[in-house]
Amino acid sequence: MKRALLLIYACLVLSACSQNRATPADNREADVNSLRVAQQAAIKAFVSKNADQMVAAYSGDASLMFSNSPILRGEDLKSAIRGLAADRNFSMEFTTDQVEVAKSGELGYTRGAYTMTMSDPKIKRTLREKGKYVSIYAKQTDGSWKMIEDISNADAPAIPVESPH
Repeated sequence: MKRALLLIYACLVLSACSQNRATPADNREADVNSLRVAQQAAIKAFVSKNADQMVAAYSGDASLMFSNSPILRGEDLKSAIRGLAADRNFSMEFTTDQVEVAKSGELGYTRGAYTMTMSDPKIKRTLREKGKYVSIYAKQTDGSWKMIEDISNADAPAIPVESPH
């Protein structure tokens, strides 16, 4: 009898150990939506040329990779962003075609196309560049999303345009 009870007990213990653990909630849809909101805020900052909000879209250790430029980090990134915002001919347009977030909810990315107009001080002309971008975001401890890698790739060399001003 004792042996039968021990066998039943052992089976119950093994059965409990082999049962599936509760799967964590899948928050990917909510994460994708919150990443879209963060990206829209970054786009709004760039469109409105709000330098402080443009810089705030990036994490403190972010990398910015413009076409034909070295990787910008830290103060160099902030200086480049502030320079764009100060350019009277600067404007940006974005079209986002993909927003994804990892199952873990810690990383995500956005991908799309852009058109950027800016002054070129070397040739003293306004240039327009069209290209593609990928922005990699990390969820911060406060739940917000910040860009950690921002990569643009021009489709062709920027072309001169008439200054809108």
